[in-house]
Amino acid sequence: MEVTQAIQSRRSIGQMKQDPVPRGLVEEVLESAVHAPNHKITEPWRFHVFTGKGRGELARARAEVARIQAEVEGEEEEFAAGRISRERKKAFRAPVVIAVISRGGRDEIETLENYAACAAAVQNMQLTAHSLGLATIWRTGPVAYHPYMRDFLGLEDGDRIVAHLYLGYADVGERSRRREPASSRTVWHEG
Repeated sequence: MEVTQAIQSRRSIGQMKQDPVPRGLVEEVLESAVHAPNHKITEPWRFHVFTGKGRGELARARAEVARIQAEVEGEEEEFAAGRISRERKKAFRAPVVIAVISRGGRDEIETLENYAACAAAVQNMQLTAHSLGLATIWRTGPVAYHPYMRDFLGLEDGDRIVAHLYLGYADVGERSRRREPASSRTVWHEG
């Protein structure tokens, strides 16, 4: 697939079949990530890949975060049970979930640049997946940033979760995406 076509036709797809994705395709998606630009060649990305029953580990961590949050918020038991169940199920919305981590830098600027590099890596992953006939959706949310999740993934000070990238085969048809043209959001500074 030509790169411009891939950029313009890629969509976030949240409905995926549970058909397994061959490991070779997942590895190809991961390999594309490490070719993202990164200032000073810090290569700040780290990946946790959850597939098959391995998604159960992520499901348990998500459920525990939901339980902690419900307890802190004083949520009634019935509502807390629903919240915990919804969070647990999110780990199974796709056959592959990839947690993309940005390593902290030596200072605030390098940490910010590392995060930007990891965001570019996620875009590479999405475009590669799209070119391979796979669907993706990039998610985070409060659960991803919770201290329990940080501990679960073994994050160190300065490390940040950039994405939970869900990967699989689309279970919905093609749909168009509307974007404003760049010209409507561009200021030219010319001599």
